[in-house]
Amino acid sequence: MYIDLTVVVVYLVIVTLFGLWVGRNSGKDKASYFLGGKSFGWVLIGFSLFATNISIGPFVGGTGLAGKAGLAQINPELLGGLMLTVSALIFIPLFIRSNIYTIPQFLELRFNSASKLLFGGLFACQFVFSMPLAMYTGSIAILELFQFPVNPENIRIVSLLIVLTVGSYSVFGGLKAVVVTDFVQVLIMVVGGLAVFGVGLYKIGGFSGLYEAAGADQFELLRPSDDPYFPWTAVIPGQMLHSAFFAFCSIQILQRALGAKDVNAAQSGLLLGGFLKILGIFLFTLPGIIGAQLFPEVAPDSLYATMIREFLPVGISGLVLAGMLAALMSSQDSGINAMSAVVALDVWPVFRKQASEREAIMVGKLFAGGTLIWGILAAPFFAEFPEGIYNMILKIAGYMILPTGVCYLVGRFVKRVNGAGAVATLAVGLVLNIYYVASSTIPSLRWLLPDWVANLHFYELYPFLVVLLVAILVGVSLLTAPPPPEKLACLQTPPKPVDLGPAGPWYRRFHFWWVVYIVAIVGLYLAF
Repeated sequence: MYIDLTVVVVYLVIVTLFGLWVGRNSGKDKASYFLGGKSFGWVLIGFSLFATNISIGPFVGGTGLAGKAGLAQINPELLGGLMLTVSALIFIPLFIRSNIYTIPQFLELRFNSASKLLFGGLFACQFVFSMPLAMYTGSIAILELFQFPVNPENIRIVSLLIVLTVGSYSVFGGLKAVVVTDFVQVLIMVVGGLAVFGVGLYKIGGFSGLYEAAGADQFELLRPSDDPYFPWTAVIPGQMLHSAFFAFCSIQILQRALGAKDVNAAQSGLLLGGFLKILGIFLFTLPGIIGAQLFPEVAPDSLYATMIREFLPVGISGLVLAGMLAALMSSQDSGINAMSAVVALDVWPVFRKQASEREAIMVGKLFAGGTLIWGILAAPFFAEFPEGIYNMILKIAGYMILPTGVCYLVGRFVKRVNGAGAVATLAVGLVLNIYYVASSTIPSLRWLLPDWVANLHFYELYPFLVVLLVAILVGVSLLTAPPPPEKLACLQTPPKPVDLGPAGPWYRRFHFWWVVYIVAIVGLYLAF
Protein backbone atom coordinates (compact mmCIF):
# COMPACT_ATOMS: atom_id res chain seq x y z
CA MET A 1 0.00 0.00 0.00
CA TYR A 2 2.79 2.41 0.91
CA ILE A 3 4.52 1.81 -2.41
CA ASP A 4 1.34 2.69 -4.31
CA LEU A 5 0.86 5.75 -2.14
CA THR A 6 4.43 6.86 -2.84
CA VAL A 7 3.90 6.47 -6.59
CA VAL A 8 0.76 8.61 -6.43
CA VAL A 9 2.41 11.32 -4.35
CA VAL A 10 5.46 11.47 -6.62
CA TYR A 11 3.18 11.70 -9.66
CA LEU A 12 1.15 14.55 -8.17
CA VAL A 13 4.29 16.49 -7.26
CA ILE A 14 5.83 16.03 -10.73
CA VAL A 15 2.67 17.04 -12.60
CA THR A 16 2.13 20.07 -10.38
CA LEU A 17 5.71 21.31 -10.81
CA PHE A 18 5.58 20.60 -14.55
CA GLY A 19 2.35 22.55 -14.93
CA LEU A 20 3.73 25.51 -13.00
CA TRP A 21 6.89 25.47 -15.12
CA VAL A 22 4.96 25.33 -18.42
CA GLY A 23 2.75 28.23 -17.38
CA ARG A 24 5.48 30.30 -15.74
CA ASN A 25 5.21 33.08 -18.34
CA SER A 26 1.41 33.13 -18.55
CA GLY A 27 -0.71 35.83 -16.98
CA LYS A 28 0.90 38.81 -18.67
CA ASP A 29 -2.23 39.45 -20.72
CA LYS A 30 -5.56 37.78 -21.46
CA ALA A 31 -4.37 36.15 -24.69
CA SER A 32 -1.47 34.35 -23.01
CA TYR A 33 -3.35 33.39 -19.82
CA PHE A 34 -6.76 32.39 -21.18
CA LEU A 35 -5.84 31.22 -24.72
CA GLY A 36 -2.21 30.12 -24.40
CA GLY A 37 -1.12 32.77 -26.86
CA LYS A 38 -3.26 31.15 -29.60
CA SER A 39 -0.48 28.71 -30.38
CA PHE A 40 -2.04 25.24 -29.98
CA GLY A 41 -1.79 22.63 -32.73
CA TRP A 42 -4.38 19.95 -33.43
CA VAL A 43 -2.68 17.18 -31.45
CA LEU A 44 -2.49 19.22 -28.24
CA ILE A 45 -6.11 20.36 -28.68
CA GLY A 46 -7.39 16.82 -29.31
CA PHE A 47 -5.58 15.22 -26.38
CA SER A 48 -6.51 18.04 -24.00
CA LEU A 49 -10.13 17.96 -25.12
CA PHE A 50 -10.29 14.19 -24.58
CA ALA A 51 -8.72 14.49 -21.13
CA THR A 52 -11.12 17.25 -20.10
CA ASN A 53 -14.21 15.52 -21.45
CA ILE A 54 -13.50 12.10 -19.94
CA SER A 55 -12.80 13.20 -16.35
CA ILE A 56 -12.77 10.69 -13.50
CA GLY A 57 -16.56 10.25 -13.54
CA PRO A 58 -16.60 7.58 -16.26
CA PHE A 59 -13.77 5.66 -14.56
CA VAL A 60 -15.53 5.55 -11.19
CA GLY A 61 -19.25 6.08 -11.82
CA GLY A 62 -19.26 5.05 -15.49
CA THR A 63 -17.59 1.73 -14.78
CA GLY A 64 -20.16 0.97 -12.09
CA LEU A 65 -23.00 1.94 -14.42
CA ALA A 66 -21.58 -0.23 -17.21
CA GLY A 67 -21.90 -3.21 -14.87
CA LYS A 68 -25.67 -2.61 -14.94
CA ALA A 69 -26.31 -1.02 -18.34
CA GLY A 70 -23.63 -2.83 -20.33
CA LEU A 71 -22.26 -1.37 -23.55
CA ALA A 72 -25.06 1.23 -23.61
CA GLN A 73 -23.07 3.15 -21.00
CA ILE A 74 -20.74 4.37 -23.77
CA ASN A 75 -23.55 6.23 -25.57
CA PRO A 76 -22.68 9.61 -23.98
CA GLU A 77 -19.09 9.31 -25.20
CA LEU A 78 -19.94 8.13 -28.72
CA LEU A 79 -22.64 10.73 -29.27
CA GLY A 80 -20.49 13.37 -27.59
CA GLY A 81 -17.64 12.67 -29.97
CA LEU A 82 -19.98 12.76 -32.95
CA MET A 83 -21.34 16.15 -31.95
CA LEU A 84 -17.85 17.53 -31.40
CA THR A 85 -17.13 16.89 -35.06
CA VAL A 86 -20.40 18.60 -36.03
CA SER A 87 -19.40 21.57 -33.87
CA ALA A 88 -16.07 21.67 -35.71
CA LEU A 89 -17.99 22.16 -38.95
CA ILE A 90 -20.71 24.64 -38.02
CA PHE A 91 -19.42 26.61 -35.01
CA ILE A 92 -15.63 26.55 -34.75
CA PRO A 93 -15.01 28.64 -37.90
CA LEU A 94 -17.40 31.30 -36.56
CA PHE A 95 -15.73 31.33 -33.15
CA ILE A 96 -12.21 31.66 -34.58
CA ARG A 97 -13.26 34.34 -37.08
CA SER A 98 -14.99 36.37 -34.35
CA ASN A 99 -11.73 36.63 -32.36
CA ILE A 100 -13.50 35.90 -29.06
CA TYR A 101 -11.70 35.01 -25.82
CA THR A 102 -14.54 33.09 -24.16
CA ILE A 103 -17.46 31.12 -25.58
CA PRO A 104 -20.13 33.39 -23.95
CA GLN A 105 -18.75 36.34 -25.91
CA PHE A 106 -20.31 34.84 -29.05
CA LEU A 107 -23.74 35.34 -27.44
CA GLU A 108 -22.90 39.02 -27.02
CA LEU A 109 -21.99 39.27 -30.70
CA ARG A 110 -25.15 37.43 -31.79
CA PHE A 111 -27.64 38.74 -29.21
CA ASN A 112 -26.62 41.16 -26.41
CA SER A 113 -24.46 41.55 -23.32
CA ALA A 114 -27.27 40.42 -21.01
CA SER A 115 -27.39 36.99 -22.66
CA LYS A 116 -23.61 36.70 -22.27
CA LEU A 117 -23.93 37.47 -18.57
CA LEU A 118 -26.74 34.96 -18.12
CA PHE A 119 -24.66 32.28 -19.85
CA GLY A 120 -21.86 33.04 -17.42
CA GLY A 121 -24.36 32.61 -14.58
CA LEU A 122 -25.51 29.26 -15.94
CA PHE A 123 -21.92 28.08 -16.20
CA ALA A 124 -21.21 29.26 -12.67
CA CYS A 125 -24.18 27.25 -11.37
CA GLN A 126 -22.99 24.13 -13.18
CA PHE A 127 -19.45 24.60 -11.90
CA VAL A 128 -20.64 25.12 -8.32
CA PHE A 129 -22.72 21.94 -8.54
CA SER A 130 -20.02 19.86 -10.20
CA MET A 131 -16.94 20.86 -8.21
CA PRO A 132 -17.94 19.06 -4.97
CA LEU A 133 -19.07 16.08 -7.04
CA ALA A 134 -15.68 15.87 -8.75
CA MET A 135 -13.90 16.14 -5.40
CA TYR A 136 -16.09 13.40 -3.94
CA THR A 137 -15.50 11.15 -6.95
CA GLY A 138 -11.73 11.50 -6.80
CA SER A 139 -11.66 11.10 -3.04
CA ILE A 140 -13.56 7.84 -2.85
CA ALA A 141 -11.40 6.39 -5.63
CA ILE A 142 -8.26 7.07 -3.61
CA LEU A 143 -9.77 5.98 -0.30
CA GLU A 144 -11.17 2.75 -1.77
CA LEU A 145 -7.91 1.78 -3.41
CA PHE A 146 -5.87 2.29 -0.26
CA GLN A 147 -8.70 0.85 1.87
CA PHE A 148 -8.96 3.92 4.06
CA PRO A 149 -12.33 4.62 5.72
CA VAL A 150 -14.70 6.55 3.46
CA ASN A 151 -15.93 9.23 5.83
CA PRO A 152 -16.46 13.01 5.59
CA GLU A 153 -13.14 13.84 7.24
CA ASN A 154 -11.07 11.68 4.89
CA ILE A 155 -13.00 12.93 1.84
CA ARG A 156 -12.15 16.51 2.76
CA ILE A 157 -8.48 15.67 3.36
CA VAL A 158 -8.11 14.02 -0.05
CA SER A 159 -10.06 16.87 -1.70
CA LEU A 160 -7.61 19.33 -0.17
CA LEU A 161 -4.67 17.39 -1.62
CA ILE A 162 -6.30 17.46 -5.06
CA VAL A 163 -6.86 21.20 -4.84
CA LEU A 164 -3.27 21.86 -3.81
CA THR A 165 -2.09 20.12 -6.98
CA VAL A 166 -4.51 20.75 -9.82
CA GLY A 167 -5.65 24.07 -8.38
CA SER A 168 -2.17 25.51 -8.19
CA TYR A 169 -1.00 25.04 -11.78
CA SER A 170 -4.38 25.72 -13.37
CA VAL A 171 -4.88 28.97 -11.45
CA PHE A 172 -1.31 30.24 -11.79
CA GLY A 173 -0.31 28.67 -15.12
CA GLY A 174 -3.29 29.51 -17.33
CA LEU A 175 -4.57 27.55 -20.33
CA LYS A 176 -1.12 26.65 -21.65
CA ALA A 177 -0.31 24.79 -18.42
CA VAL A 178 -3.67 23.03 -18.62
CA VAL A 179 -3.33 21.90 -22.24
CA VAL A 180 0.29 20.70 -22.03
CA THR A 181 -0.24 18.77 -18.77
CA ASP A 182 -3.39 17.25 -20.28
CA PHE A 183 -1.32 15.82 -23.13
CA VAL A 184 0.98 14.03 -20.68
CA GLN A 185 -1.87 12.86 -18.48
CA VAL A 186 -3.84 11.33 -21.34
CA LEU A 187 -0.95 8.97 -22.01
CA ILE A 188 -0.93 7.80 -18.38
CA MET A 189 -4.72 7.56 -18.31
CA VAL A 190 -4.91 5.41 -21.44
CA VAL A 191 -2.05 3.08 -20.48
CA GLY A 192 -3.51 2.56 -17.01
CA GLY A 193 -7.03 1.97 -18.27
CA LEU A 194 -5.91 -0.52 -20.92
CA ALA A 195 -3.88 -2.40 -18.28
CA VAL A 196 -7.00 -2.90 -16.13
CA PHE A 197 -9.01 -3.98 -19.19
CA GLY A 198 -6.34 -6.40 -20.40
CA VAL A 199 -5.92 -8.18 -17.05
CA GLY A 200 -9.67 -8.30 -16.48
CA LEU A 201 -10.31 -9.75 -19.92
CA TYR A 202 -7.69 -12.43 -19.31
CA LYS A 203 -9.22 -13.37 -15.93
CA ILE A 204 -12.72 -13.75 -17.34
CA GLY A 205 -11.57 -15.91 -20.26
CA GLY A 206 -11.27 -13.51 -23.17
CA PHE A 207 -14.06 -11.98 -25.21
CA SER A 208 -15.91 -15.29 -25.51
CA GLY A 209 -15.81 -15.78 -21.74
CA LEU A 210 -17.03 -12.23 -21.18
CA TYR A 211 -19.89 -12.61 -23.65
CA GLU A 212 -20.97 -15.89 -22.06
CA ALA A 213 -20.77 -14.56 -18.50
CA ALA A 214 -22.49 -11.23 -19.12
CA GLY A 215 -25.13 -12.24 -21.66
CA ALA A 216 -26.04 -10.81 -25.06
CA ASP A 217 -28.19 -7.99 -23.65
CA GLN A 218 -25.10 -6.39 -22.10
CA PHE A 219 -23.70 -5.72 -25.56
CA GLU A 220 -26.55 -3.62 -26.94
CA LEU A 221 -25.91 0.07 -27.56
CA LEU A 222 -29.63 0.89 -27.84
CA ARG A 223 -31.59 -0.88 -25.11
CA PRO A 224 -35.38 -1.39 -24.82
CA SER A 225 -37.63 1.52 -23.87
CA ASP A 226 -38.28 0.08 -20.39
CA ASP A 227 -34.58 -0.16 -19.52
CA PRO A 228 -33.94 1.82 -16.29
CA TYR A 229 -30.48 3.05 -17.32
CA PHE A 230 -30.19 3.83 -21.05
CA PRO A 231 -33.51 3.23 -22.84
CA TRP A 232 -33.31 4.12 -26.51
CA THR A 233 -36.14 6.61 -25.95
CA ALA A 234 -33.78 8.54 -23.66
CA VAL A 235 -30.65 8.17 -25.78
CA ILE A 236 -32.46 9.38 -28.91
CA PRO A 237 -33.15 12.28 -28.87
CA GLY A 238 -32.43 13.26 -25.22
CA GLN A 239 -28.81 12.16 -24.93
CA MET A 240 -28.13 13.26 -28.50
CA LEU A 241 -29.45 16.76 -27.78
CA HIS A 242 -27.35 17.03 -24.63
CA SER A 243 -24.27 15.95 -26.55
CA ALA A 244 -24.99 18.51 -29.26
CA PHE A 245 -25.45 21.40 -26.85
CA PHE A 246 -22.32 20.39 -24.94
CA ALA A 247 -20.26 20.31 -28.13
CA PHE A 248 -21.67 23.59 -29.44
CA CYS A 249 -21.13 25.82 -26.40
CA SER A 250 -19.32 24.08 -23.53
CA ILE A 251 -16.89 26.66 -22.19
CA GLN A 252 -14.31 24.34 -20.70
CA ILE A 253 -14.30 22.04 -23.74
CA LEU A 254 -14.12 24.67 -26.46
CA GLN A 255 -11.78 27.10 -24.69
CA ARG A 256 -8.72 25.25 -26.01
CA ALA A 257 -10.15 25.44 -29.54
CA LEU A 258 -10.18 29.22 -29.22
CA GLY A 259 -6.45 28.95 -28.50
CA ALA A 260 -5.77 27.17 -31.81
CA LYS A 261 -3.24 28.70 -34.17
CA ASP A 262 -5.71 28.46 -37.08
CA VAL A 263 -9.11 27.05 -38.07
CA ASN A 264 -7.68 23.76 -39.37
CA ALA A 265 -5.91 23.11 -36.08
CA ALA A 266 -9.12 23.75 -34.12
CA GLN A 267 -11.29 21.56 -36.37
CA SER A 268 -8.78 18.71 -36.55
CA GLY A 269 -8.29 18.87 -32.79
CA LEU A 270 -12.01 18.39 -32.17
CA LEU A 271 -12.05 15.49 -34.65
CA LEU A 272 -9.11 13.85 -32.88
CA GLY A 273 -10.99 14.23 -29.61
CA GLY A 274 -13.95 12.43 -31.17
CA PHE A 275 -11.74 9.52 -32.27
CA LEU A 276 -10.16 9.28 -28.81
CA LYS A 277 -13.57 9.11 -27.12
CA ILE A 278 -14.13 5.73 -28.80
CA LEU A 279 -11.38 4.44 -26.48
CA GLY A 280 -13.89 4.73 -23.65
CA ILE A 281 -15.23 1.33 -24.70
CA PHE A 282 -11.97 -0.26 -23.53
CA LEU A 283 -11.10 2.14 -20.72
CA PHE A 284 -14.23 1.89 -18.58
CA THR A 285 -17.23 0.29 -20.33
CA LEU A 286 -15.90 -3.22 -20.94
CA PRO A 287 -13.97 -3.14 -17.62
CA GLY A 288 -17.28 -2.31 -15.94
CA ILE A 289 -18.99 -5.32 -17.50
CA ILE A 290 -16.04 -7.51 -16.54
CA GLY A 291 -15.93 -6.21 -12.98
CA ALA A 292 -19.65 -6.77 -12.45
CA GLN A 293 -19.17 -10.47 -13.26
CA LEU A 294 -16.04 -10.96 -11.18
CA PHE A 295 -17.05 -8.83 -8.18
CA PRO A 296 -20.86 -8.85 -7.99
CA GLU A 297 -20.83 -7.97 -4.29
CA VAL A 298 -18.89 -4.70 -4.73
CA ALA A 299 -20.77 -1.37 -4.81
CA PRO A 300 -20.86 0.09 -8.36
CA ASP A 301 -18.95 3.27 -7.54
CA SER A 302 -16.19 1.21 -5.88
CA LEU A 303 -15.85 -1.29 -8.72
CA TYR A 304 -12.96 0.32 -10.62
CA ALA A 305 -10.84 0.82 -7.50
CA THR A 306 -11.47 -2.82 -6.57
CA MET A 307 -10.28 -3.99 -9.98
CA ILE A 308 -7.11 -1.93 -9.71
CA ARG A 309 -6.38 -3.35 -6.28
CA GLU A 310 -7.15 -6.96 -7.25
CA PHE A 311 -5.78 -7.09 -10.80
CA LEU A 312 -2.50 -5.22 -10.63
CA PRO A 313 0.73 -5.68 -8.64
CA VAL A 314 1.90 -3.14 -6.09
CA GLY A 315 3.46 -0.10 -7.74
CA ILE A 316 1.66 -0.64 -11.04
CA SER A 317 -1.68 -0.17 -9.27
CA GLY A 318 -0.36 3.14 -7.93
CA LEU A 319 0.52 4.22 -11.46
CA VAL A 320 -2.97 3.30 -12.69
CA LEU A 321 -4.51 5.26 -9.86
CA ALA A 322 -2.32 8.14 -10.98
CA GLY A 323 -4.02 7.73 -14.36
CA MET A 324 -7.40 8.08 -12.69
CA LEU A 325 -6.18 11.20 -10.95
CA ALA A 326 -4.97 12.42 -14.33
CA ALA A 327 -8.57 12.16 -15.55
CA LEU A 328 -9.80 14.12 -12.54
CA MET A 329 -7.10 16.75 -12.83
CA SER A 330 -7.55 17.17 -16.58
CA SER A 331 -11.24 17.89 -16.16
CA GLN A 332 -10.94 20.19 -13.18
CA ASP A 333 -7.98 22.21 -14.48
CA SER A 334 -9.99 23.05 -17.60
CA GLY A 335 -13.05 23.97 -15.56
CA ILE A 336 -10.98 26.20 -13.30
CA ASN A 337 -9.39 27.98 -16.24
CA ALA A 338 -12.74 28.39 -18.00
CA MET A 339 -14.38 29.74 -14.84
CA SER A 340 -11.53 32.23 -14.38
CA ALA A 341 -11.96 33.38 -17.99
CA VAL A 342 -15.72 33.88 -17.71
CA VAL A 343 -15.51 35.77 -14.42
CA ALA A 344 -12.56 37.91 -15.52
CA LEU A 345 -13.67 38.77 -19.06
CA ASP A 346 -17.46 38.47 -19.04
CA VAL A 347 -18.73 39.11 -15.50
CA TRP A 348 -16.27 41.39 -13.70
CA PRO A 349 -16.24 44.12 -16.38
CA VAL A 350 -19.99 44.55 -15.78
CA PHE A 351 -19.21 45.75 -12.27
CA ARG A 352 -15.86 47.39 -13.04
CA LYS A 353 -16.00 48.84 -16.53
CA GLN A 354 -12.52 50.37 -16.28
CA ALA A 355 -10.85 47.28 -14.80
CA SER A 356 -7.40 46.52 -16.17
CA GLU A 357 -6.52 43.13 -17.64
CA ARG A 358 -4.31 42.37 -14.64
CA GLU A 359 -7.13 43.17 -12.22
CA ALA A 360 -9.65 41.08 -14.15
CA ILE A 361 -7.29 38.09 -14.27
CA MET A 362 -6.70 38.36 -10.52
CA VAL A 363 -10.46 38.42 -9.81
CA GLY A 364 -10.92 35.36 -12.00
CA LYS A 365 -8.21 33.51 -10.09
CA LEU A 366 -9.74 34.44 -6.72
CA PHE A 367 -13.21 33.29 -7.78
CA ALA A 368 -11.85 29.97 -9.02
CA GLY A 369 -9.95 29.54 -5.75
CA GLY A 370 -13.12 30.18 -3.76
CA THR A 371 -14.98 27.55 -5.77
CA LEU A 372 -12.23 25.03 -5.01
CA ILE A 373 -12.63 25.69 -1.29
CA TRP A 374 -16.39 25.19 -1.65
CA GLY A 375 -15.70 21.88 -3.38
CA ILE A 376 -13.65 20.65 -0.43
CA LEU A 377 -16.33 21.60 2.11
CA ALA A 378 -19.32 20.22 0.19
CA ALA A 379 -17.81 17.02 -1.25
CA PRO A 380 -18.92 14.66 1.59
CA PHE A 381 -22.60 15.51 1.11
CA PHE A 382 -22.72 13.68 -2.23
CA ALA A 383 -22.40 10.38 -0.39
CA GLU A 384 -26.04 10.83 0.62
CA PHE A 385 -27.46 10.72 -2.91
CA PRO A 386 -28.68 7.32 -4.12
CA GLU A 387 -28.53 7.82 -7.91
CA GLY A 388 -24.89 7.02 -8.49
CA ILE A 389 -22.12 9.37 -9.51
CA TYR A 390 -22.28 9.06 -13.28
CA ASN A 391 -26.00 9.70 -13.59
CA MET A 392 -25.63 12.80 -11.44
CA ILE A 393 -22.81 14.10 -13.63
CA LEU A 394 -24.86 13.58 -16.79
CA LYS A 395 -27.96 15.20 -15.32
CA ILE A 396 -26.24 18.28 -13.91
CA ALA A 397 -24.16 18.87 -17.04
CA GLY A 398 -27.09 18.24 -19.38
CA TYR A 399 -29.64 20.49 -17.76
CA MET A 400 -27.35 23.37 -16.92
CA ILE A 401 -26.27 23.74 -20.55
CA LEU A 402 -29.72 23.15 -22.09
CA PRO A 403 -31.00 26.78 -22.45
CA THR A 404 -27.64 28.00 -23.70
CA GLY A 405 -27.50 25.23 -26.27
CA VAL A 406 -30.93 26.21 -27.55
CA CYS A 407 -29.76 29.82 -28.02
CA TYR A 408 -26.61 28.77 -29.86
CA LEU A 409 -28.27 26.25 -32.16
CA VAL A 410 -31.35 28.29 -33.06
CA GLY A 411 -29.38 31.54 -33.14
CA ARG A 412 -26.89 29.98 -35.56
CA PHE A 413 -29.50 29.16 -38.20
CA VAL A 414 -32.57 31.35 -37.51
CA LYS A 415 -31.71 34.99 -38.11
CA ARG A 416 -35.04 36.32 -36.80
CA VAL A 417 -34.40 35.38 -33.16
CA ASN A 418 -33.12 38.30 -31.11
CA GLY A 419 -31.58 39.34 -27.79
CA ALA A 420 -34.91 39.63 -25.97
CA GLY A 421 -35.74 36.04 -26.88
CA ALA A 422 -32.31 34.83 -25.80
CA VAL A 423 -32.53 36.56 -22.41
CA ALA A 424 -36.00 35.14 -21.77
CA THR A 425 -34.85 31.64 -22.77
CA LEU A 426 -31.75 31.73 -20.58
CA ALA A 427 -33.60 33.16 -17.57
CA VAL A 428 -36.52 30.71 -17.71
CA GLY A 429 -34.15 27.83 -18.44
CA LEU A 430 -31.96 28.68 -15.47
CA VAL A 431 -34.92 28.63 -13.07
CA LEU A 432 -36.53 25.49 -14.52
CA ASN A 433 -33.33 23.49 -14.65
CA ILE A 434 -32.16 24.31 -11.14
CA TYR A 435 -35.64 23.39 -9.93
CA TYR A 436 -35.63 20.06 -11.78
CA VAL A 437 -32.05 19.06 -10.95
CA ALA A 438 -32.49 19.84 -7.25
CA SER A 439 -35.92 18.22 -6.84
CA SER A 440 -35.03 15.09 -8.82
CA THR A 441 -31.65 14.61 -7.13
CA ILE A 442 -32.27 15.44 -3.46
CA PRO A 443 -34.60 12.74 -2.03
CA SER A 444 -36.35 15.08 0.40
CA LEU A 445 -37.41 17.34 -2.51
CA ARG A 446 -38.88 14.65 -4.79
CA TRP A 447 -42.41 15.66 -3.77
CA LEU A 448 -41.97 18.90 -5.73
CA LEU A 449 -42.17 17.00 -9.04
CA PRO A 450 -45.39 15.67 -10.59
CA ASP A 451 -45.46 11.87 -10.72
CA TRP A 452 -45.24 11.71 -14.51
CA VAL A 453 -42.10 13.87 -14.47
CA ALA A 454 -40.51 12.00 -11.57
CA ASN A 455 -41.07 8.66 -13.35
CA LEU A 456 -39.37 9.75 -16.58
CA HIS A 457 -35.70 9.12 -17.22
CA PHE A 458 -34.06 12.55 -17.11
CA TYR A 459 -33.10 12.25 -20.79
CA GLU A 460 -36.70 11.40 -21.73
CA LEU A 461 -37.77 14.74 -20.24
CA TYR A 462 -34.98 16.60 -22.04
CA PRO A 463 -36.68 16.98 -25.47
CA PHE A 464 -39.83 18.41 -23.87
CA LEU A 465 -37.83 21.16 -22.21
CA VAL A 466 -35.93 21.79 -25.46
CA VAL A 467 -39.25 22.32 -27.30
CA LEU A 468 -40.47 24.63 -24.52
CA LEU A 469 -37.33 26.76 -24.61
CA VAL A 470 -37.29 26.92 -28.42
CA ALA A 471 -40.89 28.13 -28.27
CA ILE A 472 -39.91 30.83 -25.76
CA LEU A 473 -36.92 31.93 -27.87
CA VAL A 474 -38.88 32.12 -31.11
CA GLY A 475 -42.08 33.47 -29.53
CA VAL A 476 -40.47 36.34 -27.62
CA SER A 477 -38.34 37.19 -30.67
CA LEU A 478 -41.40 37.43 -32.93
CA LEU A 479 -43.15 39.69 -30.42
CA THR A 480 -40.22 42.10 -30.36
CA ALA A 481 -38.13 43.94 -32.94
CA PRO A 482 -35.89 41.97 -35.33
CA PRO A 483 -32.18 41.91 -34.50
CA PRO A 484 -30.19 44.77 -36.05
CA PRO A 485 -27.83 43.89 -38.92
CA GLU A 486 -24.72 44.16 -36.73
CA LYS A 487 -26.01 41.25 -34.61
CA LEU A 488 -26.03 39.01 -37.68
CA ALA A 489 -22.55 39.96 -38.87
CA CYS A 490 -20.95 37.16 -36.82
CA LEU A 491 -22.93 34.66 -38.92
CA GLN A 492 -22.08 36.13 -42.29
CA THR A 493 -19.00 38.28 -42.78
CA PRO A 494 -15.89 37.53 -40.72
CA PRO A 495 -14.64 40.59 -38.82
CA LYS A 496 -11.11 39.83 -40.01
CA PRO A 497 -9.33 37.54 -42.52
CA VAL A 498 -9.26 33.89 -41.50
CA ASP A 499 -6.12 31.81 -41.33
CA LEU A 500 -7.31 28.38 -42.41
CA GLY A 501 -3.86 26.87 -42.07
CA PRO A 502 -2.15 24.60 -44.60
CA ALA A 503 -4.56 22.34 -46.48
CA GLY A 504 -2.09 19.50 -47.19
CA PRO A 505 -2.81 16.42 -49.35
CA TRP A 506 -6.32 14.93 -49.40
CA TYR A 507 -5.50 12.16 -46.90
CA ARG A 508 -4.53 14.73 -44.28
CA ARG A 509 -7.57 16.95 -44.60
CA PHE A 510 -10.31 17.32 -42.03
CA HIS A 511 -13.20 16.28 -44.30
CA PHE A 512 -11.55 12.99 -45.32
CA TRP A 513 -11.01 11.91 -41.71
CA TRP A 514 -14.46 13.17 -40.74
CA VAL A 515 -15.98 10.72 -43.21
CA VAL A 516 -13.81 7.93 -41.77
CA TYR A 517 -15.01 8.84 -38.28
CA ILE A 518 -18.70 8.85 -39.32
CA VAL A 519 -18.29 5.40 -40.89
CA ALA A 520 -16.72 4.10 -37.65
CA ILE A 521 -19.55 5.45 -35.47
CA VAL A 522 -22.29 4.15 -37.76
CA GLY A 523 -20.51 0.79 -37.90
CA LEU A 524 -20.53 0.51 -34.10
CA TYR A 525 -24.27 1.16 -33.90
CA LEU A 526 -25.01 -1.31 -36.71
CA ALA A 527 -22.84 -3.98 -35.08
CA PHE A 528 -24.21 -3.55 -31.56
